[in-house]
Amino acid sequence: MTDTLTPTSPRAPSVPVLAMVTILAASSLTVMANATISPALPQLRAAFADTPGIETLSGLVVTLPSLFVVLTAAAIGVMADRMDRRPLMVGAMLLYALGGASGLVAQEIWQLLIGRAVLGLGVAGTMTLVSAYVSSLWIGRDRERFMGLQMAAMNIGGIVFMIGGGVMASFGWRTAFGVYLVALPLALLAFVTLRGLTRSAPRPGPADAPKGPQPAFPWKAYAVLGSLALLAMATMYILPTRLPFVLAELGVTNSTHLGLALSMMTVASLPGAVMFGKIRRIISPRVIIVVSFSGMALSLVVISQATSPWMAVAGVLIMGASMGPAMPNFMAYFMEFVPPMYRGRAAGLMTMGFFGGQFLSPLISAPLAHAFGQQGGFLAMAMLPLAVAIVAACVMVLTPRPVPAYA
Repeated sequence: MTDTLTPTSPRAPSVPVLAMVTILAASSLTVMANATISPALPQLRAAFADTPGIETLSGLVVTLPSLFVVLTAAAIGVMADRMDRRPLMVGAMLLYALGGASGLVAQEIWQLLIGRAVLGLGVAGTMTLVSAYVSSLWIGRDRERFMGLQMAAMNIGGIVFMIGGGVMASFGWRTAFGVYLVALPLALLAFVTLRGLTRSAPRPGPADAPKGPQPAFPWKAYAVLGSLALLAMATMYILPTRLPFVLAELGVTNSTHLGLALSMMTVASLPGAVMFGKIRRIISPRVIIVVSFSGMALSLVVISQATSPWMAVAGVLIMGASMGPAMPNFMAYFMEFVPPMYRGRAAGLMTMGFFGGQFLSPLISAPLAHAFGQQGGFLAMAMLPLAVAIVAACVMVLTPRPVPAYA
């Protein structure tokens, strides 16, 4: 079975330019969506200082959407394989705007958390669907190139939203939530431009009935690559959830400056993301995994030893450079093992992995920060990616590389 739309290059005429722009713009809303309001966390925590457990609850404001992504992304992926993806995409963006901007009016912490849960539904749909579109519309090297562009769009969105959130938080912690309203015009753009780009494979007719057993979903590949994606995001997300408090201890309290510092991670990740297609021509996906996790460990060690804001920012830059090729690598490598009829489901499951890591990150890092201090927590957290890098390197040396079954 082959894809209905499989252009030979990201600019093939069968995928309209405006549709590509829409997919990239929608991608920009996803990975850093939770962290957009990170620069406002210290103010938010102060505003609800009388609320029991506010230390944990303030972290959940950032990561609660991830839990709802984990709970719903797989189901959305199955729907993406069976239904018209365009109305699903439009609905997901509307939920994104509604849930994200709810912080503008929420009066109690529980109201804020409900809004973040709705945001999670919107993020789950948006990221799963854009990944399903990319996996269906491009193949092989072309997919790798476009996934690099997709990751670059995510990073550019992260830069704009992190800086925008920081600037808007300078007017009060509530105003940072207004950034999410950008999803409204993008929902209209999706409605107009994605018509007809709906399925990864045609519905079979009587003459097309399969003569043999249907290919199985590659659960073994997902168990490995989904787990690695989860661990990578759990490592990376200590920055938006804990770095503002480290920088506060180093004398940086201005929310705009906090947003700029956090945006450096996405700035540093852009070259690796944009060049991912070329990187994959010379480096295997398993080597990218080892190098990326090693860089993540180094980043956390540098931040743990920082004696100035500039040294902490150096650690942020190392994290960004490490994550640049890592993120598209997980998805692109996994899709090489996935039959075309399952790519919506595969996109949903990988989205679960990414956001599962985001949700787990503060649950891991908060106890470490409590036990060892803010910077000591970063040093302890560095042991996670270091261990992954060592194990991955041993596996790469001792076992042959699996042969992908699909382009």
